[in-house]
Amino acid sequence: MAWAELSDVRCYYEVRGRGDPLLLVPGLGGTCRMWDSVAPLLADTFSVISFDNRGLGQSIPRQPARNLRHLAADMAELLDYLQLDRVHVLGLSLGGIIAQRFAMDHGPRIDRLVLMSCTDNFTPYLRQITLLLAHALRRFPKEEFVRTIELLGTSPPFLDAHAGEIEKQIRAKCECAPSRGAVAAQLRCLAASDPDPCVPITDLPTLILAGEHDALVPNFYARQMAGRIPGSEFHVIAGAGHNPFYECPERVVPLIVRFLGSERRGGTRFASTFMDVIDAVSRDRDGVLLRNGAS
Repeated sequence: MAWAELSDVRCYYEVRGRGDPLLLVPGLGGTCRMWDSVAPLLADTFSVISFDNRGLGQSIPRQPARNLRHLAADMAELLDYLQLDRVHVLGLSLGGIIAQRFAMDHGPRIDRLVLMSCTDNFTPYLRQITLLLAHALRRFPKEEFVRTIELLGTSPPFLDAHAGEIEKQIRAKCECAPSRGAVAAQLRCLAASDPDPCVPITDLPTLILAGEHDALVPNFYARQMAGRIPGSEFHVIAGAGHNPFYECPERVVPLIVRFLGSERRGGTRFASTFMDVIDAVSRDRDGVLLRNGAS
């Protein structure tokens, strides 16, 4: 375990693997744990950095985040703490929207950007989905809220074939679900940060992935977003829902590894140097060497 003392949050983070740094940005209510099934696959190629957003998981806020710009600023400070000038960034769902904000505010710090199951335009449909989630969060018992998210986020073919597994996941998520207040705070940040679809998000090399059966953010919106990012690469993941990492990692991870392994924008980094820095930070800040999220 490791924490970075940032301006507005004591930010919990984990690092695993050796390679070019890859920062993972979790979705609504998500923490480092949402990457547990896929981080080891990515860590075969990258130094994978996962973290808990302000107010979620083990990250302790000093000030509440009021908008996505505040959450993006936390990411920039975390990179400063880790002595990283630039990284690849991968965001899923709300994490993808936060990653877009980070690209707009701190673009020079990104080598390549991966956006999954998200959009750049808060349309009437997506506003209604957000209102539905907010209502469910406020009115439903915890299990029913988690079940609602799973139902909307899982592709029908996958749910039909893995109903027992989904039930186990719902029970597991109920045991460690974030507080209603923490999730509500993230929804308020989203509502306060509606981007202007006429303003390009970025001109960075960008990979956009969307599930064929995503009801939360239909892939139609990701396709539109790809058309607004010059030179972006877009893929619909056949048969997948909102989180293709969970349903079909064997198809998604190779796409990401190939894209991020393409020629970088410039500059030089050495994986061994980065891990030396991580080791030094762990020793200097905590007095003992901590690595790969293990104490």
